[in-house]
Amino acid sequence: MIHTHGFSVEVAPTAQNPDDPGFGTCHATIRSPQGQTVFEETEWGIEIDPVTGQDVNGDGQPDAVLTSYSGGAHCCWTYHIIRLGKQPRVVREFGSRTPASFRDLEGDGRIEILVRDGEFDEAFGLNHAFSVFPLMILRLHGTKFEDDTAQFGRILEKEIQDERSKLNPQEVREFLLSDPNEIHDDLDYTGTKSAILLIVLDYLYAGRPQDARRVLGELWPKLYQDQTWEEMLKRYCSGCRARLGLALNSPCPAKAIAP
Repeated sequence: MIHTHGFSVEVAPTAQNPDDPGFGTCHATIRSPQGQTVFEETEWGIEIDPVTGQDVNGDGQPDAVLTSYSGGAHCCWTYHIIRLGKQPRVVREFGSRTPASFRDLEGDGRIEILVRDGEFDEAFGLNHAFSVFPLMILRLHGTKFEDDTAQFGRILEKEIQDERSKLNPQEVREFLLSDPNEIHDDLDYTGTKSAILLIVLDYLYAGRPQDARRVLGELWPKLYQDQTWEEMLKRYCSGCRARLGLALNSPCPAKAIAP
């Protein structure tokens, strides 16, 4: 339990199932200074994020952030952002296939939310272990998310350079002669394919679609470039970004956005 701004934020295990001693859940409770329950949640796992007590959404009031985990392979985290102050309530919730983090990247008191888009999990013929999860850097203004990834291009540029350093020229040449839609058991081939995809997607998420398309043209088998680009745009425009309510501007043509 922690106490902040007069509120108590508690996470405790619930009673185990007598029919399944190995199964247990967690229960989270937030109570106001007057003892009123303002939030409750029970899930397989729940944690209090260290950002709790800070102003996450820029409304001048402190917030709590609770992370619940549903269990199971590859899934799934839900983030609950709860206002602590006047009219305490849930400000916003969002789900993710990967853990998110809340940080003040610029030291200006504003909290950025770093989350990797799980929309490409097991896409492009990759299994989960080699799937790509491009980085998104968001801010929450009131109840609305804004995509600020482009403002932190240096972070994505570092990741791009790290991925480029993994590419072996000979393996890239072999990849360019292949059919990327076929299933390959070779780990070097799969690692090359994964690194190229993350480089391209990082450029796309950084607001540099021209660079993304250029790199795809350089590092992806020619016959499959258009098909792969269309699949990238479809997932980029219609997936996590759409669910978070982010503005869908260029390069999201109408045909790439799911109804």
